[in-house]
Amino acid sequence: MERTEKRNLIIISVVLLLVAAISFFWISGIASTEDSFPKTYASLEDKKTTVTELMGVSAASATAISLLPGDAGTPIAEQLADLSGYFMFILGAICLEKWMVTITGMAAFRIIIPIACLLLILALWYASETWREVGVKLILFALMMFAIIPVSGIVTEKIDASYQSSVQQTIEDTKNDTKKINDTVGKERDENVVEKLFDKVKGGVSGTLDKFENTLSRITEAIAVLIVTSCVIPVAVMAFFIWLIKLLTGVSITIPNVRVSKLIGRKNKGVL
Repeated sequence: MERTEKRNLIIISVVLLLVAAISFFWISGIASTEDSFPKTYASLEDKKTTVTELMGVSAASATAISLLPGDAGTPIAEQLADLSGYFMFILGAICLEKWMVTITGMAAFRIIIPIACLLLILALWYASETWREVGVKLILFALMMFAIIPVSGIVTEKIDASYQSSVQQTIEDTKNDTKKINDTVGKERDENVVEKLFDKVKGGVSGTLDKFENTLSRITEAIAVLIVTSCVIPVAVMAFFIWLIKLLTGVSITIPNVRVSKLIGRKNKGVL
């Protein structure tokens, strides 16, 4: 190996070591903090607040409808109460997205990129084309993995903005309708008296039920939008990046298919 060539290898190796060190000690710290993604975290926090408010008004309205005389409001109250499972699912997805922002940043810049730099150094000194390809692929994979949540946040931000006013209006209307029922009924529990009280209210019991049927429809629509923005779009962005990673690097990301029969057979062999 000529002296000039060896000197170039040393310089490139030092640069790669510096990149690995900067990625490990500096960039990983920045990429794994909430302050580095103010818009993403603010959007997720706003969405979390909206889901919590919708969950609260759904539960409150279900309780209020149960105060109406007769059983006419029971189906609506039950459907509103059943929506809590969807809200918990959406909240879980939002919390997972917030967690993924910090975890992917840590994994990408503290683990994957430093390892990739070391592989590139070994590829230089041992003239290994395989190690060079693996190192480049790891860097691309780390960057794309890190970009999944911020990119999905940009996509969902416009959808959330277009529906935010409608969702807030639904929350306010539901709060007002629930308050009217509670104010009208008060502490009275006699159905005959309650029915007489609602006869004095505009629309009566049937008019009140119609309002809450509309409320149920609007809350269901809001849930559908939240599921799309919180679950479907992030998964779609992830699928797109996985396809892009495979296209650029040739790396196929699949879930291993382990058959239970094989595991049982191995276990039995171990026992014997």
